[in-house]
Amino acid sequence: MLKNYIKVAFRSLNKNRIYALINILGLALGLTVTILVFLFIKDETSYEKHWDGYERIYRTGIKADLMGQKMDAPVSPSPMANALRTEFTDVENATRIHTINQEILMRHEQTKVYIQNGVEADSTFFKVFNYEFVHGSPDTALKEENAIVLTEESARKLFGDKNPLGEVVNYDNRRDFIVRGIVKEPQGHAHFQFNMFMAQNTIRNVWMSNNNYTYVKLKEGANFNAFQTEMRRNFMKKIEPDVEQFMKITVEEFMAQGNAFEYQLMPLKDIHLYSQKDWEIQQNGNIIYIYVFIGIALLVILIAGINFMNLSTARSGKRAKEVGVRKVTGASRKMLIIQFLTESVIQSFIALFLAFILVELFLPGFNNIMETNITLFNEYIGKTILFALLVTLVYGLFAGSYPAFFLSAFQPIAVLKGDLTKTKGGALLRKVLVITQFTASTILIIGMIIIFKQISFLHNKDIGFKGDQVIVVPIQTDAMTENFRNYKDVFLKNSNVLSVTRASYYPGDTPNQNQFALEGSEEQLPLWNMEVDYDYFKTLGVELLEGRKFDREKESDSVPYYILNETAVKSFNIENAVGRRIGNMNLDGTAEYGNVIGIVKDFHIEGFNQPIRPMVLAITNNVWFASFKIAKNDMNATIDYIENEWNKLEPSHPFRYTFLDQKFGALLRQQENFGTMFLFLTILAIIISAMGLYGLASYTAEQRTKEIGIRKVLGASVPQIMQMLTKDFIKLVLIANIFAWPITYLLAKNWLTNFSYQIDMPLLPYFFATFLALIIALITVSSQAYLAANSDPVNAIKYE
Repeated sequence: MLKNYIKVAFRSLNKNRIYALINILGLALGLTVTILVFLFIKDETSYEKHWDGYERIYRTGIKADLMGQKMDAPVSPSPMANALRTEFTDVENATRIHTINQEILMRHEQTKVYIQNGVEADSTFFKVFNYEFVHGSPDTALKEENAIVLTEESARKLFGDKNPLGEVVNYDNRRDFIVRGIVKEPQGHAHFQFNMFMAQNTIRNVWMSNNNYTYVKLKEGANFNAFQTEMRRNFMKKIEPDVEQFMKITVEEFMAQGNAFEYQLMPLKDIHLYSQKDWEIQQNGNIIYIYVFIGIALLVILIAGINFMNLSTARSGKRAKEVGVRKVTGASRKMLIIQFLTESVIQSFIALFLAFILVELFLPGFNNIMETNITLFNEYIGKTILFALLVTLVYGLFAGSYPAFFLSAFQPIAVLKGDLTKTKGGALLRKVLVITQFTASTILIIGMIIIFKQISFLHNKDIGFKGDQVIVVPIQTDAMTENFRNYKDVFLKNSNVLSVTRASYYPGDTPNQNQFALEGSEEQLPLWNMEVDYDYFKTLGVELLEGRKFDREKESDSVPYYILNETAVKSFNIENAVGRRIGNMNLDGTAEYGNVIGIVKDFHIEGFNQPIRPMVLAITNNVWFASFKIAKNDMNATIDYIENEWNKLEPSHPFRYTFLDQKFGALLRQQENFGTMFLFLTILAIIISAMGLYGLASYTAEQRTKEIGIRKVLGASVPQIMQMLTKDFIKLVLIANIFAWPITYLLAKNWLTNFSYQIDMPLLPYFFATFLALIIALITVSSQAYLAANSDPVNAIKYE
């Protein structure tokens, strides 16, 4: 019996090739999107799961509101890890790390290698994060103060294939380390990627200085809520002496002033998707993108499913007589239901086969856009296949359900008397499905436009500085740091080098935060601060609003001078800020007071997810990056000149540079990737919708063949007939937009809340999407309407 069902199913597909092709190809595209989104979600949700006991590991952090300045950061004080290990019975272990934000030149004998993503870690790091050791032991690898652990890749670059255990490596011409361990690269994703680990076990017993990352691993069965409550209570007591010493008030007085301060714990498994805090180790993902891609996949699969059901219901009526004959010859309703469902499921599985081929073809482009490294045949291929089979089966049963249950219920006598293709129920269902389909397509079109308008807005926003033609070069030796000011004239000999300066941070970095006080006031403000050199504002093109810029002829390194941005002036709530004195608070409670000599226009440092911070800039020689503003003409030659002179001054470290606008632009790359992928998925959705509409229009024209012939004989023109065939579809598209507009407005409004700087909700995308949907519908339907309107009326009247 099953063999007969399959044979009849393939005969039916062969008889209706065009409709079968539209069904199968549309469904294949829908399944392709669904599988790609599934793979992406599996990849994004796999972070941290390769660590033993990952569900018991938490990262500490602080959330504070200090004098109106909010901070939410995963940082912690130096003594916290040790306190967690020694003072809490629920803690299995805890570790502390301090990241190094620059590439570091490591040297072994004559071999020099720049290594990225270095970290200082205490001796318990490998007890919390179970890296696999090739050489050495996780228990002792970081116990010695001069110990270092390398990944296999880093060790291979420095030592080749030999066992480097016990060998000496030099850190940036400053310090020697002894290799005490070699570890394999982790098999899974993590929110950090480290290539070398340097021992750092010294503890600074200051609880108000937060420049470490602390991770705590709880014992099995520990009560998380009880532990978190006890941790907060315990640690708040520990900061009391520091608050009294540095801020000259008690914790109670501090809180009574409207301030807030709280220690937090975040599950390790949640960091990648749920943490976009200040001072993240690396840029994380975003759960919003997961939700959006799930939504897109559902819409695309819905559109493809509607195509499938629409054409199935439309064509099913043509088989009414077949149903009548089968019933007369003894076929039961159950047999007919199985027959129709079998045909539908077979089409679905053919589409699934095509979908897996398309996934393999699309994955390289998908990975390139999303900056991922996803493969189809990975460790969860079994789950992927099971998911795809489940979706396909549901698809087939869903699409075949209407013809199966509707047609199988016909009475044989009624069926054999005439054609039942024009049942009101089937026509109404098809209209509802078309409206649903174009609602989904319009939502995607409007969403795509709004996303690109937001990204364009951020690209074109006045960021307060000019990063084009500025290159940034890391400074990595003390000698270069101390003598760089004397070297500036060497570079300026080239007329294409317009200005030279240095800074501790540049746009694209997250600056430090320190406590500052206005002279004569006991209140302290947490302000972001940057150390810069002369000509910083000239090199970056930052606009001066009041006062003057730093001047080498007027300043002295021994006396602090400060320049504030607009937001800092507002934070101090002072008028005529130029000439006032502010102090940078030291850990011993004293302050280095200096004159405010200027106010500059706000400029972006951290991107657009955060508002511009109150910033204090000061002249210092303690800076780690040089920058050069160069002329547009002969840029490559100018960079070559800078490189040659730099290598003469610092021969131990090869010259490296990045363009400042590219460095800052990288902060937008995640949103750009998301927008690009949204565009491609929307195009796919539109193609699937157009395919379904084409098939339905073709069927409608076929159904009205005799009517068209009669109308032409009676004098109807081609445009009149085309109008007759297209107007019903246009009405459905317009109705779809009535539903799509409010839905998209709510979704877009919610997405825009993720940006501190956002566009006003525009109306143009809504009108454009409606216009585009109408154009797509008109082109798709008109092509069939034109063919029908130009057919020979004699043949049309003879049509049965």
